Amino acid sequence: MSDATPSLIAGRYRLDERIGSGPMGEVWRGYDTRADWTVAVKMLGAKAVGAATRQVLRQHAQAVARVIHPNVAMVLDVGDHEGAPFLVMEFLTGPSLGEELAARGPMKVVEVCDLVGQAAAGLDAAHRAGVVHGQVKPDSLRLAGSGVLKVVGFGLAEQEATDADRRYRAPEQLDGRGGEAADLYALGVICYELLTGQAPAGQAPSSLRPEVPEELDRLVLALLAEDPAERPASGESLRRTLAGIARPRAKVVASPAPEFQPPVPRAGDTAVFDAAELAPPVKDSSNGRLFIQFGVAVGAIVAVTVAMVVMAGMGDEEPVAAPTPTVTLAPTGTSTPDRTPSTDPTPKATIALPSSEPTGLRETDVPNPKGTVGVGEPPGGWKTWAERFDEAVQSQMTLGGIDPRTASKAQEKIRKAGRKIAEGNVAAGQGQLEDVMRDLLRAREKGEMTGAGPLSSWLDEWRLR
Repeated sequence: MSDATPSLIAGRYRLDERIGSGPMGEVWRGYDTRADWTVAVKMLGAKAVGAATRQVLRQHAQAVARVIHPNVAMVLDVGDHEGAPFLVMEFLTGPSLGEELAARGPMKVVEVCDLVGQAAAGLDAAHRAGVVHGQVKPDSLRLAGSGVLKVVGFGLAEQEATDADRRYRAPEQLDGRGGEAADLYALGVICYELLTGQAPAGQAPSSLRPEVPEELDRLVLALLAEDPAERPASGESLRRTLAGIARPRAKVVASPAPEFQPPVPRAGDTAVFDAAELAPPVKDSSNGRLFIQFGVAVGAIVAVTVAMVVMAGMGDEEPVAAPTPTVTLAPTGTSTPDRTPSTDPTPKATIALPSSEPTGLRETDVPNPKGTVGVGEPPGGWKTWAERFDEAVQSQMTLGGIDPRTASKAQEKIRKAGRKIAEGNVAAGQGQLEDVMRDLLRAREKGEMTGAGPLSSWLDEWRLR
């Protein structure tokens, strides 16, 4: 096989470009002619040829294929071509962490926590499925086009570590042993390098980079412990710890009480009085006038009421029309009556009463949707829209607000739709995006997804035709 002469593998996978090679074989950017999408095809070389090796390859690939998680590259197919085993995987367009580190150098502390946390989540999913990576290194962690980090390159056969790779191997691996704790050790080395740009040398990362918090220092050193039992218990516990370091909760710190300064009152503040201010107030004649006005008002109401009763008892006699006086009680605190003369010759008896409190919650108007899928074109185009849709699914997954299998199936369909749109088949891609939205809406109704979160908000913001 050569770069200039693409081959067709298993009658469906076209090899378009060789993108990597090593002792165990080659990795190609391929095209699945049946599923109509780009894939990565790993063709294993002479070292992997043999009935026993092929059986181990198939068993391991089937185990990895059971790991359905957004932070693990999917295994799509495994087989033989002309006696050579091959493996078909999800194709990732982003760089590996090794490439990122070489291009950018040390990264921000929060970014390191996020990336290593995603890797820990992917490894934890594999460990729970009984799959150990065994060869974790920066090039084993690759970014997808959406920015999501994925674990790739699960060991399919024993490989001798190069000098560059040996520092990612746990002490027990060098003795011929391994396991889940060894994968976490490798993450510790990667985390150290992303923070400092250097390999671990027995000192805390903060000694090379002072802004690294103490909690992260302790975590990295725990990952690098020689005894596997002293490392974090699982990838999930590591992910949670990193999330807590990256997004710490606000702490209430008691500070010495400053010298008292009388506060400046603001509108709406609750008034606080000294004891002397609560003494009985000095009588004011204005208050007396207010009580007199109140008494007159009450008397007028009583008089009107009595008159109405008397008239009601007069039977058929002609009622006597009498003007009804207007009685208005001024709000508390108002002592100046309204002196504007009324032009209404007939005064009205009214008493201002407080409005009743609402008995239920008032519905608020739902904002207009941003658009309808399949109608018009959103800002940035439908390809960008599909990528944002994919990110919303991933964010919902990261928050634990959706069933992982539901999320993975949705992401797979969204990415396939995005490829169709990118290739010019916009109508077909939009139709697939509509199907995904319907699937997710049903999933939310069945309780497979929470009613809150980035994806739920996304579904509420866009309509279906």
